[in-house]
Amino acid sequence: MATKPSERFVWAVDTLALDPADRVLEVGCGHGVAVSLVCERLTSGRITAIDRSEKMIEMAARRNREHVAGGRAVLRTAALEEANFGDERFDKVFAFNVAPFWCRPREALRIVRRLLASDGAMYLFWDARHTQPGRARDLADQLSAKFGSAEFSVNHVLIEDLRPVPAVCVIGRPDARRGRPRDLPGDAHRNGVQGNRRR
Repeated sequence: MATKPSERFVWAVDTLALDPADRVLEVGCGHGVAVSLVCERLTSGRITAIDRSEKMIEMAARRNREHVAGGRAVLRTAALEEANFGDERFDKVFAFNVAPFWCRPREALRIVRRLLASDGAMYLFWDARHTQPGRARDLADQLSAKFGSAEFSVNHVLIEDLRPVPAVCVIGRPDARRGRPRDLPGDAHRNGVQGNRRR
């Protein structure tokens, strides 16, 4: 039996504000907890979830067997830099504590840039377990800078006071001023930053 999802995944999926028809990509899906929560909010939409670990994908598939059978979830063993999605484009791409977005942000986000639909957004979540107490804003600033290095505009920055540690979400879209890949039209969203949101 699947265990109750942790507070951080519930918050993350709530933050996505999913439309029932959204096409979603999760990078680094682990056990598939977020996949389950996303599928509960989709009707005609679908989530594609990847993880470089075959074992994690096997566990995620067991957890989400009904969603896979119903066509709401597709699970693949692949690293982001190796995955082939063909012509598929995603309304929302998200990742939670996935190393390439920290260690190689320009490479990872430029791949995401090519995968986003014209109005799509990237949601990067990170928990503050390695950040000094009360310094989650510093983590948010670091993540925001990584978006900038890959020519993304930061639209929102959220900090949530979860237990045992706070978590951060930075939401960004490809910078329209820099242009988009040739097969994707420009993004017309206005840039802005939202302040902290705490429970």
